[in-house]
Parts: sequence; structure tokens; C-alpha cells
Amino acid sequence: MVEMLERLSLPEIGTLGHLERTWEMSILHLAAAALARLWEERGCSGIPLLFRAKGEQKPYHPALLEKAIERGRKRKRAKKGQLCRWERLPAPTYAGEIGAVPLHDSLSDSSFVEASIYDRHTIAGPFLDGWFAYHFEGWSALAVRLPAPDKDEAIAVIIVPQGRQDDWLAFQVELRQVYYGVLRRRRKKHIDVVGTPGEGSRLNVEEEIRKATFDHVILPQELIARVTGQRTIFQPEILARYEALRIPRLRKVLLIGPPGTGKTTLVKALAADHVKNGGYAVYVFADESDGEHSWHRLHRALESAVSSGLPTLVVVEDLENFVSPKDENMQPILNALDGVATPDNHAGTLLLATTNAPERIDKRITQRPGRIDVMIEIGTIKDEALAIRFLERFLHTAYDPQEHNAIAGRMIGQVGSHIREVCILASIHAVEDERDRVTLADLAFAHEALLAGRKAAANLETCEPPAAKERAGLGFGGKK
Repeated sequence: MVEMLERLSLPEIGTLGHLERTWEMSILHLAAAALARLWEERGCSGIPLLFRAKGEQKPYHPALLEKAIERGRKRKRAKKGQLCRWERLPAPTYAGEIGAVPLHDSLSDSSFVEASIYDRHTIAGPFLDGWFAYHFEGWSALAVRLPAPDKDEAIAVIIVPQGRQDDWLAFQVELRQVYYGVLRRRRKKHIDVVGTPGEGSRLNVEEEIRKATFDHVILPQELIARVTGQRTIFQPEILARYEALRIPRLRKVLLIGPPGTGKTTLVKALAADHVKNGGYAVYVFADESDGEHSWHRLHRALESAVSSGLPTLVVVEDLENFVSPKDENMQPILNALDGVATPDNHAGTLLLATTNAPERIDKRITQRPGRIDVMIEIGTIKDEALAIRFLERFLHTAYDPQEHNAIAGRMIGQVGSHIREVCILASIHAVEDERDRVTLADLAFAHEALLAGRKAAANLETCEPPAAKERAGLGFGGKK
């Protein structure tokens, strides 16, 4: 390899860069030859063994390496693969500019995960490329990390003494344990938000969830109990049963119902209660214009649950935006829901999804047992008692049972959000009439006004301007 290094030069390598594969292999061999020469120059002991490694970031993350050293110092007896010291080496002059610039691969948060714009007290992420020396008790290893062209994954060449390869792998395990330990401490009672939650910021979403309580949930108690009962997945005896059956410890629940029935409120309350009790929650938002990208977000959330090692609640609002039949490649989704490629969290994961449009979800998911474990309907208001609870909640101090309960019967078949808007509009109507008291007539007026508005909106013919009617054949309303 040293002889090859003497024959090659960077300009010569550059002329071979027309194909990505040629570029990668040429730079890789040049780096390997330089690493072998560096091994000789530093007088490292043992017969060198060179091998290529893919994409792993942990051995090149300064803060994580220091954590591993700190952890090792606390042990009374050194274990296999325990790092004593590490250093970033200057790039050898005979390697040209390869790894010469201390370029970090983004920024990290305090748990070594790539930082978002909402994080504070960030640290430098892993080195994207460079030359490294790792010193263990009685031996050393060298490495050079290289960014791959047009790829997310970097590559590396590592040289260790013959016979120390198992020790190097033990070092990888040690770094992983340190990493997961930090993640576990950070994610306990933590809420992560994956994707863009539409209007507002991730911080607002987290704040809203933490403030939610079951006092905000106005649903039949037996329905609430059925949903919250799905948390039995976190009980040790249930986890043991999943493990005995050799299936991933993942419970998948889908809440079905029209908009405004209280699905989101119930899920928020459950998430708030979960994190208060030491669990970890991940909220996943879809990008409706890119279903495949949205699926990757969901899979990342499931993997995040595994790495946390904590009882994890993964919340997916509007599941239809993640698993639409329009997706060309549904197999990765089906595999993950089946258990074939499902990340398995030993502490248990509860996937709680909601949908207003179950018909938009691929039938291979909703109609095959096991891909969704249970579907629970959150429907419209079925009785006056529930309607009265909504009136009491949304009228608040203005609520008068003798005055207002008479309208409860007219609320049957509506959703909770309809009663909320009725109460708000009735209050506005009273203020407009310069009255302090909301009357039954105000509620009746508001109810009829909202129904009339929805009826008008449903009749596109009455809402379309003339110019739009002319384009009816293009799908802008009207008969086809």
C-alpha cells in the first residue's frame, strides 16, 4: 500500500472522478495507503489489519468519546474495548487535502442527536472526515473518515493490530451503551416532535400537550377507559408475553371518527399523563404532499423509541397521510406494521394514531389483523347527558342548567366541536345585543346558524362565482 501511495497523486485521482464509484474507490485506496504509512511512522505495535467501515458516527463524536473515557475511569477494573485516550491527528502531507479540515457533521444537542432549530446549548457534531488515533490499554488503533460523494453516509478506513478486532468491536458496543444511556436520561419525561405541525412551532405543540389533562376530555368514561387501557403494553407481564411469542413489543391503536369528536384532545391528555409518569412521547406530523417522506418520519419515531429504552408513546395524527393507497411502495410500511421489520423496544411502544378518513388508508392495513391491533370509534354525541357536559364546559361561568339544558337534545348526532362553536357564537350574539346573560334563544340561534352555514358550504353550486362554474369540467365543482 505504501508503494501504491508513492505512485498515486491527487491530480491523477481527480482525472478518474467521472464515475462516483471510481472516485470513491480511488480516494478510499489512497486513504488506506496513507493510513498504513502513518501506522509505520507512529511505530504502532502489531501486524496491521486494515478494514473499511460504513457511516457510523459515534467513534468520531468528540463529546461522546470523552463520555466513554469518563465512564471507563469510574470502573474499578478495565473492561474489553475500554478507551483510555483519543486524539485527532493532522492530515499526513502525503495524503493531500484528505481530512485536512476539521469539518463537523452538523451540530448536536446534549444527547448527541442532530440538533434542531429549537435546541439550545448545542455542541459540535461528529467529525465528517479526518484522521484519528484511539489508545487502549496495551494497544492503539488509527482511522480516517471520508465523506462519500453525493451520499448521506460517510465511509472510514480503520487499522488495528491483528488479533484486536474483537476489542475494536467491544469499543463500538461501549460507545453505543454510552449513547443510549444519555438518550435514556434525556428522553425520560420528554416530548419529541417529528415533522412540521402546520401552524405554530414544535415548542407550542409540546407546551399544549403538557398542559392537557383528562379534565379536558368530554367523552363517555367507558370509551376513555378503553383507550387508556391500551397502556397495558407497558406492564412487565405483557412485555414478557410479547417476548415469549417472539413478536415486537409494539401495540398499534387507531382512533376513528369525524373531525371534532375529541380524538386529539384525548390523545394529548394521554400523552401528558404518560410523560408525567416518566415515559417518552413522540408526536409525528405528516407532509401531505410527500407520503413517502412522511413514512420515513414515522419509522424514525419507532427507532427513537427503541434507542430510548423507555416506555414510549408514538402519536400519529391523520394516519391516512402516512399510509395512503396512492403510495407506490407500501412494502416497507407493511413490513414495519407486520413485525417483519418492526423496531422492537424492550420497554414497550404504544403507537396511537387518529384518522378522520379511514377510507383513505390502504385496506391492506385496516383489513388485515395485526397491522392495526385495535380500531376504536370516537363518534358523535349519543345522549343528552354528554351534550350537557359539553355545554357546561364551553359556557363555563355563564352556564345555567335550568336555562341551557333544554337544547341538549338538539345536540345529539353532532360532534363536540359543534357545541363549542355554538357556545362561542351564542356568547357573541348576547354581547352584540348588549346582554350579560346567554339565553336558550342565543344557543338556538347559534345552532341553526352553524347548520345553515355548513349546508350552504356543502352546496357548491350556491358558493361558486361564475368564473369558477365555467371551469366545472376541470373538477372545480358542478356536475361531471
